[in-house]
Amino acid sequence: MTVLMLLAALYGVLQISLLSLPTRSVRLSTVLLAVLVGAYVCGTVTGLVELAYTRALADQPGRSLVEVVNTTAYTTAPWVEELVKVSPLLAAGLYVKVRRQWGLTDFTVLGAGLGAGFGLLEGVLRYALDGDRVLAREGGWIVPDSLAPPYIPGVTRILTSWLPAPVASLGLGQAGDITVATFTHLVWTAVAGLGVGILYRAPGWLKPVSLVLVGAAGAHHALNNYVAGHPTANERERWLESIEGRLWAVPLVALLLAVSVDAVVLHRGKRRLPDVLLGAERSDGDSAAALIRYAAWRPPWTPLIALRFLRLRRALYYSTARTALPPDDPLRRTVSALAARIDATDSAEAWRAADLGARVRAAVRARMRGGRWLLPLIPLILMAPAVLFLCVGSFKSTAGIQENFTSGSGPAVLRGFTVAALVWIAWLLTVFLRTWRQTAAQPFAEVLAAHRLRTSIALASATTGALLLHRSTGRTGPDGPAIPPAHLLEALDRFLLYLGFALLLLSLLALFPPGGGLAVVGVRVVGGLLTREAVLQATALGLAGVALMAAGAGAEGGDSTAPRDVHDALRRGERDVDDEYVWKNGELLFDESTGNLVKILDRQDGTYDVVIKDPSNPSGKPITRFNAPESYVQARLDSGVWQ
Repeated sequence: MTVLMLLAALYGVLQISLLSLPTRSVRLSTVLLAVLVGAYVCGTVTGLVELAYTRALADQPGRSLVEVVNTTAYTTAPWVEELVKVSPLLAAGLYVKVRRQWGLTDFTVLGAGLGAGFGLLEGVLRYALDGDRVLAREGGWIVPDSLAPPYIPGVTRILTSWLPAPVASLGLGQAGDITVATFTHLVWTAVAGLGVGILYRAPGWLKPVSLVLVGAAGAHHALNNYVAGHPTANERERWLESIEGRLWAVPLVALLLAVSVDAVVLHRGKRRLPDVLLGAERSDGDSAAALIRYAAWRPPWTPLIALRFLRLRRALYYSTARTALPPDDPLRRTVSALAARIDATDSAEAWRAADLGARVRAAVRARMRGGRWLLPLIPLILMAPAVLFLCVGSFKSTAGIQENFTSGSGPAVLRGFTVAALVWIAWLLTVFLRTWRQTAAQPFAEVLAAHRLRTSIALASATTGALLLHRSTGRTGPDGPAIPPAHLLEALDRFLLYLGFALLLLSLLALFPPGGGLAVVGVRVVGGLLTREAVLQATALGLAGVALMAAGAGAEGGDSTAPRDVHDALRRGERDVDDEYVWKNGELLFDESTGNLVKILDRQDGTYDVVIKDPSNPSGKPITRFNAPESYVQARLDSGVWQ
């Protein structure tokens, strides 16, 4: 059932993301990262906080744990959960560049992702192990455990529903048919996300509206929990039914408000910054037509370039909503330079002349050099048992796979993989911490936010894993309960240790590929890049940036050099370094200690030609050039001096 619950949660997030396309500046990958943050970070923090205060209250004289649980379920827990779910957005907004470069739409969509992840975790904790006893009903599955059994929609019901809940109590429509409930966690956290956006971006007199929106989310949650704990509260139950009957429209209203406000900001930004408009936009006055025409030249590269340029320019426009940016601002210079490159390649000839395949393959090879191609295999191997256990084995027809992991040596196997995963996560944490200051220096808010979100997931996973391993070494063993019974969160009553091990292994998805999302100033690309601005352009576009620069070089006719016979040169004893050739064909790196640009070229004989330039030197002449053994180059790459 895990796969169906995951599909429902992601489909709701995708629906919100598609509706936000006109004004959203963050990538879909960042929205999906927010889903994982909602599950692992918000879920972990909520569980620990509620464990702490329920135990603290129950320890007071004359109070039992059951009494505390029943009371705090609708008085304290709803507000704690709603605040924790939006806390990643509150933390991200503390960075000036984030709150300036993200619009209300971005905060709203990311809030939806956080809520979807949190709600998905609740569903998985409750019903991930019930695949062997579900009953097929009305295009979905029922878990027969009460008079109002949980209903998990099937694929068809998910794809034909608006914001489908991964799991909810069985509900009947007016015609007596089973209905798919609206995903309340997604809806209300999207509203709370809009509230955070208003807090950070609206004028001072409008900021109190943010408290109203977050308060509405908490109030609905409290009402829902009160009705669940008081079956005789008929009047409040009618209130709840009335609200939930209109719940589907709430995110639409929130998105409409966010998109409308952001559209005005973007329109003003175009007038303030004409230097970042494309030539076709200035001549025709139609941005959509210009970008669509450019996207059609060379799929899949030109659509990626157009879309990422558009989102980066939106971030620039948002940052100028209340503060003017000087012409030398790094973000403005990057967007302006990208616009110039797009203008230079806005023709079929430019893309026909470019040897994109060779350039992209060279960039990928440079990234995977020195055994780095092995790194993506490590998380894939570590996640394999969890995928078999929670995904493949979660269906009724494959429940035997899940049973193998819940009995015999199965829990011990999951625990062993968890130990290995914690070692991997610890190494990744060192990478994140080592690049902490580099990402803070990046002009792109999304790169900074993605780095911080991944770091938080790694910390939450490490904390959870350590606690699970500690408990599994006690009397309960690896197949016992992770939390003592009668806890506030109903889902945690069935939180078994081996389920926790599997969920921790799946958290590696957020950290894949290794170093993904890191804002490294000296992004490795292949081509004739001479300035730090060019490196920032490649950072903004990724491999699509390599394709854009290759097309630009082909259009200018300045980067088409015939391959050199390195081995023949070696046989003639030409050990001197051709700095022009190395600079055109080598791999670009950034020296963290000096700020210089470094180009290296493999001579296929165990040595590298190295050319170093100072980007601030207008002459463009190299500081030094030399031939170095592979061990010398590898040592600087491993130490992080060359990035």
